[in-house]
Amino acid sequence: MSTSVSLKNVTKRYKMYKKTSDKLLDLALPSGYGKNFYALQNISFQAEQGDIIGIIGVNGAGKSTISNIISGIIPPSSGTIDIKGDAALISIGAGLNNQLSGRENIELKCLMLGFKKQEIQDLMPEIIDFAEIGEFIDQPVKKYSSGMKSRLGFAISVNIDPDILIIDEALSVGDKIFAQKCLDKMNSFKEKGKTIFFISHSIGQVKEFCQKALWLEAGEVRAYGPVEEVIPQYEKFIKEFNKMSKEEKKQFNLKVMEKRSRRQASEAELAMDPTNGVLSRRKPKGKRGAVLKSLLVVVFLLASTLIYFKWHNLITYFQADKKVHVSNGEDGKTADDKTQEKNPEMNANQPAEDTTAVVEKDLRYVNLSTGFVRDIPDLATSKKVTMVDFGDPIMVEQTEKDPVEDFSWLQFTLANGLKGWISERLVTKLETPLNEESMVSAVGTIVNDEQLAKTLSVLGKTKEELGTAANNKSIQLAYNQSGQVKEVSMNIEGITKEQIIDQLGEPILHQGEKAYLYHGERYDFIFYTGNGSSFYKMKVRSVS
Repeated sequence: MSTSVSLKNVTKRYKMYKKTSDKLLDLALPSGYGKNFYALQNISFQAEQGDIIGIIGVNGAGKSTISNIISGIIPPSSGTIDIKGDAALISIGAGLNNQLSGRENIELKCLMLGFKKQEIQDLMPEIIDFAEIGEFIDQPVKKYSSGMKSRLGFAISVNIDPDILIIDEALSVGDKIFAQKCLDKMNSFKEKGKTIFFISHSIGQVKEFCQKALWLEAGEVRAYGPVEEVIPQYEKFIKEFNKMSKEEKKQFNLKVMEKRSRRQASEAELAMDPTNGVLSRRKPKGKRGAVLKSLLVVVFLLASTLIYFKWHNLITYFQADKKVHVSNGEDGKTADDKTQEKNPEMNANQPAEDTTAVVEKDLRYVNLSTGFVRDIPDLATSKKVTMVDFGDPIMVEQTEKDPVEDFSWLQFTLANGLKGWISERLVTKLETPLNEESMVSAVGTIVNDEQLAKTLSVLGKTKEELGTAANNKSIQLAYNQSGQVKEVSMNIEGITKEQIIDQLGEPILHQGEKAYLYHGERYDFIFYTGNGSSFYKMKVRSVS
């Protein structure tokens, strides 16, 4: 059989910055700036037509990175890749637009792949039938569970008949019946001579389905060959790793991170110079060093000036916005207070205000990926009316005990104005909100200050007030029943978990490693990650 996929010395390098201004230094300095992170280093292997290759390794080994490179989503930093045919990636939610329905996503993805309108109409029933998501096909994808997203993505990818199929943990969230259906479909692909890459933490599935295994460790190929040879080595490594103490695991991870911060020599380079184990940049000396130092000072001054003016604009907006919420006067008194001062007779005739009757808002947040809202507070007889996602706010209006189970139901008003009930187990009442100014300041160091100011400024405005800004493709807007912007989503890239925690601290609520929520007095910030290490989206929402 002929070779369908060939990688030779493929390396993928990312730059990690502590703050946004560091990117300017990286552009200005000849030797670069920021910490290198090599997600992949010197990856070389070949796949033949009809091969089913299981890609294995612990979390962070580089499995998703290599799948994105093979599918063409991201380019390598160096090395050569030869792909013969079309490649399709199946990952949880990969390539799906959350704002569109499942049916619209099918049409959009097929159009992007060059299918004609009639061809899409012919494929549509087969894709919908394979996905098995019923009436949800016409609902927005943002309301789907991770399993439903996986079903839809798999159904689209296998029915467009690609030459190379990359499956990245897509079967880990589905039920066993659907997983078996997918395996049967992949077996038919195998018979047609197509190449399949199967990324999974399930050793059992890899043994059952794959012929070969590619073991990645710290971004490098540890072993590649028949499953019967590679899997026993990997299982032995896992057993030894699990036996390590907490301190030993910490030291092991530190060594891995240190290794991945430097470029390792390829086999060809080692053959030419066996002493060249690690390639590093030469340090500038003499006049060149002096010039670089001078340039560094100039760049720092320019960057500091730029950041100051951007930050000043953000603080000005924040303070102005705060004044609107506090009062209309300088003495802290409301308009009603001043009216009563000017009309003492009115004040005397009115009964004294009962200051003790203060109703505290009971605001809670969804604490899992998705949860069902029901029509009545009874688990046995209620019907599901809609779903809520992680971080969605729930303003509790009434509580009622379940007639059978030992928990309470919480009533709240849905976005459409109807009432719904949710289990108290699915939501969390957050502690004291973070200091607003400190939180906004910290977020401003993570994302572009000017962009953050614009993002905050659109909250609470209508489409008419926003004008052309409502069509800004760099952000996604969600509106409430009154037609006002209630939340804004924006894409962020290259932001690591460590950067988020370093600036904002531990999240007040989190969904494992997938989403972090930070709660303020007037704003909530939610950061979403696709791989557990770097964040790709930030959502800003006005607190109810």
